[in-house]
Amino acid sequence: MELEVKNLSCGYLNRPVVSNVSLKMSTGESLCLLGPNGVGKTTFFKTILGLLKPRSGQIFLDGEDVSKWPRRKFAAKVGYVPQYHMPPFAFEVLDVVIMGRNAHLGSFASPGKKDRIIAEQVLDTLNISYLSKRVYTEISGGERQLVLIARALAQEPEFLVMDEPTASLDFGNQIKVLNQINQLATSGKVGVIMTTHYPDHAFYCASKVAVMGKGDTFVFGTPDEVITEAYLQEVYDVKVKIILVENGDVKRKVCVSAV
Repeated sequence: MELEVKNLSCGYLNRPVVSNVSLKMSTGESLCLLGPNGVGKTTFFKTILGLLKPRSGQIFLDGEDVSKWPRRKFAAKVGYVPQYHMPPFAFEVLDVVIMGRNAHLGSFASPGKKDRIIAEQVLDTLNISYLSKRVYTEISGGERQLVLIARALAQEPEFLVMDEPTASLDFGNQIKVLNQINQLATSGKVGVIMTTHYPDHAFYCASKVAVMGKGDTFVFGTPDEVITEAYLQEVYDVKVKIILVENGDVKRKVCVSAV
């Protein structure tokens, strides 16, 4: 399946925030959205998710304008992983994941055996089945983030939208979440769109990068095309060096301060 954003402009009432953005990606690809605070990344995400109406432009899934879709149909195709979530009740992890099945249930239906099996399979896929009976509010931040990914995957979406999925996580849990994002995209079944403040994350797990800069600038391409020392200095107003780190067969670019 293909997701296309075409000449999209978005904002609030009479206040435009993002103008004339276009990009295209398919399932099996991962897109990392970068940019400094205040340039409109969250507004852009809200518009893609249908929480804000576009000021102009269109969003297509496999050539169909999603503005004409009912919310249930859209929710069955696009999952969302928020940056932070704390439920009002102390649900068990499996119950939180089963909530992702709501997009496939009728208005007055309850999750059944099939929904439970799908939720258990997703937990197993993410290697967190051991959390199944744990209370969601009592597990670590990194574990909660993986459970939120599991809940979104239980929707069986074509695309997964993730708002800073590694925010507030320690280094170890950041790597675990990024590894799962890598595995999801390379499986070919899901397309992943994520925001982050770290260009290193794009080098780590993105096949495409979009950067929103100051002055309503927008650049879209591969990590190597977009993330350059000159462009990072232009966007973030800091001097950096991009170096290649090699460890056996593993080669990865990282950004370091040049000051």
